[in-house]
Amino acid sequence: MIKKTVSLLLLCASISLVSAQKNNSLPFFIGTYTGEGSEGVYRCWLDTVSGRLSTPEIAARVDNPSYLAVSADNRFLWTVGEKDKTYCLSAFSIDKSMLLNFINSQSGEGSYSCYIAELEAGKWLGAASYGSGLVTFYPLNNDGSIGALATVDKHWGKVIRAHCILPDPKGKYIYSADLGLDKVLVYSIEEGKLMPFAEVNLPKGMGPRHIDFDASGKWMAVANELANKVTIIKRDSAQVFTNVVSHTTMLPSGFTMKTSAADIHFSPDGRFLYASNRGHNSIVIYAFDNASGTLKTLGWATQGINRPRNFVIDPTGKFLLVANQDGNDIVVFKRNNQTGMLSPVNEKVSVSHPVCMKFINIKH
Repeated sequence: MIKKTVSLLLLCASISLVSAQKNNSLPFFIGTYTGEGSEGVYRCWLDTVSGRLSTPEIAARVDNPSYLAVSADNRFLWTVGEKDKTYCLSAFSIDKSMLLNFINSQSGEGSYSCYIAELEAGKWLGAASYGSGLVTFYPLNNDGSIGALATVDKHWGKVIRAHCILPDPKGKYIYSADLGLDKVLVYSIEEGKLMPFAEVNLPKGMGPRHIDFDASGKWMAVANELANKVTIIKRDSAQVFTNVVSHTTMLPSGFTMKTSAADIHFSPDGRFLYASNRGHNSIVIYAFDNASGTLKTLGWATQGINRPRNFVIDPTGKFLLVANQDGNDIVVFKRNNQTGMLSPVNEKVSVSHPVCMKFINIKH
């Protein structure tokens, strides 16, 4: 009976996604800071022909869902409610209209938790807490609900600022960037516990914030918030990302105003890399050489960008969407798949303090 129920749920999700693709429309969710006009998580659709966006609609009311994670099978969405002294993890099921149905919540350990990720194909949910420098680990049940806290790892140092946690999609290790330690910490999962495995030391003052992996699985890119640089790291012989290859500025020559890096993503084909910058208010565009790991700066997209805490490339690779935390809107750029360059679509939708966007997973 359980197998039949799961099969029906997956079939419904597949039918919904096929329908969305036929209509040239892809759904995504928007996480926000609440309290000044926003009510929680919103649902929205991108037209992959025109780049137009639907008007965002509330999908679930929840406090400060500053980061989201969608399960690989599209059945569930998890949120982290960022607060100063604690946080709340919430689980939702996703229905075919992209509304979110509450399943359960768990109080988290740590402060200013700002990142969550599904680990080991839905077995675990990992969270990074910026304020307390903690990485925490929760079991996920078959119904999408979040179990009680399983593991806490506290980063150690004078200033600890765990800013993300992300699994290697082609390997078995988990990575967490710590802005205060200037390190990327590597974890393994052993007998249901998150265990420290290795550390990648970056130059003092870099402030690693977010990471991403290229499509080939050979390279990791790190957005360094404080130094406004991108670091490229290569796998070593043990298949762990530890070999630092380069550091490349995100800013044009002569720019001296206060600014800080935020998000980073490879293009789906791995040929280009993009990173967002708050202060310069831009998306920097790089060509990426998969053989050497070399970055070549191609330019910057700036039109309509205002404190771009988060951005996302749609699953087709045609468009790049920017969440303007202070602009209170989402703007769209068309992406040239051959050159990597971004062109404004002159399309935006209003939503108060958007800080995270996640597309439903589409398999091609």
